Amino acid sequence: MKKINYKILVTFVLSALLLFACEDRTELTAPEKVNTGDVDFSRFVSIGNSLTHGVQSDAVFETAQEYSFGNQIAKQVGAKYEQSLFSDPGSGGRLEVKSVAPFSIAANPNRGVPTNLNYAAPYNNLGVKWAFIYDALNARDSSTCFTAQFGVPNPLFNVVLRGIGTQFEQAKMQKPTVLTFWLGNNDVLVHATRGGTMPYTPELFFASFYKQIMDSLETLKNNFGTKVIVANIPSVTSVPYFTTVGPPVGASLKDIQKQIPSVKGLVFQTTKAPFINVATPDQLISGKVLLTLDASAAAKLIGDKTGAYYSLFGIPVPDNVNTAYPFGLTPENPWPNNLILDAEEIATVANVTASYNATISNLVEAKGFALVDVNAFLNDVSVNNYHTNGLTFTSKYVEGGLFSLDGIHPTSQGYAIIANLFIDVINKKYNAAIPKVNVATVPGSLTLAKRVTFDKYGIPNLAPGTLSKFIY
Repeated sequence: MKKINYKILVTFVLSALLLFACEDRTELTAPEKVNTGDVDFSRFVSIGNSLTHGVQSDAVFETAQEYSFGNQIAKQVGAKYEQSLFSDPGSGGRLEVKSVAPFSIAANPNRGVPTNLNYAAPYNNLGVKWAFIYDALNARDSSTCFTAQFGVPNPLFNVVLRGIGTQFEQAKMQKPTVLTFWLGNNDVLVHATRGGTMPYTPELFFASFYKQIMDSLETLKNNFGTKVIVANIPSVTSVPYFTTVGPPVGASLKDIQKQIPSVKGLVFQTTKAPFINVATPDQLISGKVLLTLDASAAAKLIGDKTGAYYSLFGIPVPDNVNTAYPFGLTPENPWPNNLILDAEEIATVANVTASYNATISNLVEAKGFALVDVNAFLNDVSVNNYHTNGLTFTSKYVEGGLFSLDGIHPTSQGYAIIANLFIDVINKKYNAAIPKVNVATVPGSLTLAKRVTFDKYGIPNLAPGTLSKFIY
């Protein structure tokens, strides 16, 4: 056997490593410059509500905020994008999976803490969960925001704005080169998520507030050359918060009706005369009457004669209710109005949303801004699904992959898809060629989705009132 001269071998290896280390490999490692066309992303700012904030499963938390649509756009163009971050489990009430089979979720009672409060300038992401159209120009803290006028101060305004100024004022301080604006969802959706029992912002007020904001954003365009990209308001019926419970409950009622022909369907209270309306099984199945996702706990008690619904939610039995009758199936023991949208309420929400979107479209066009039609996109997904990067997304609750556990806010991949909608519009409007996010590289937020099973009526289990305070 030949002997190895280890001294010569070591010298050779070290020389080779030194030679390789000194080799000029800049052409291999230099990142390719992104073609942003007429858009300068050096000062990128976003104004919005929870959809901009990056909320998932009804909470603000860092591991979800990483995939806010603004941050994903910023990564595609190499832009700085500071956000108001919360450590896990987030700002409070984060929905989490308790059981996969049967599928059950509950709100996490624990809270994280803000981790970026000491950032020395306004955040690039000025999205605030629970923000209304009024807030963009007026809210400075929890006591001056829109909901504070109704006795519900929003502490997240303190965390995001930190006393520096309103969302618009902080955007202006940054002299933005590009700005995304997506507000107005709450102004109608709070009305819808409460079954029509809470008011929406009247169309004339909405139009007035929106014009003030667009005029203000136009000053940024004139003074700083800001490119403004605006998104419109999605339709209620396109999201699983309103489409998950009703159809399977309707199908079950249809079976009940075969056994008990006198049962017409789901009876519910309403603030309008004659105070009791009837939703037939077919209306529930077809979506002509909608049950909210928060109705799932009550739906499990349909037909109950013990008054369990009222004890479950910790509320006294109303004087006009007789619990000797089956819950939800008779006028004597009706379904609560705040959990259901009847045909008239659905029409109202649709008309208000259409009015808001017409205002948005007209003002955006008049100002020369860019418009992202999220409404049309989600309506199309609800009918035709969506295919991208080898993946298929649907509007089905949990299993569709597009919406998180609250049934309204997107998943991480859902936000990537939203980011790509913005990128498409920016590319077209401003002669850019920004590469879209590869959605397949974004982690799926609901990894157990394909293995879930539902129990009674084929609907998920939610603890009573889990989403009773739900808001965008």
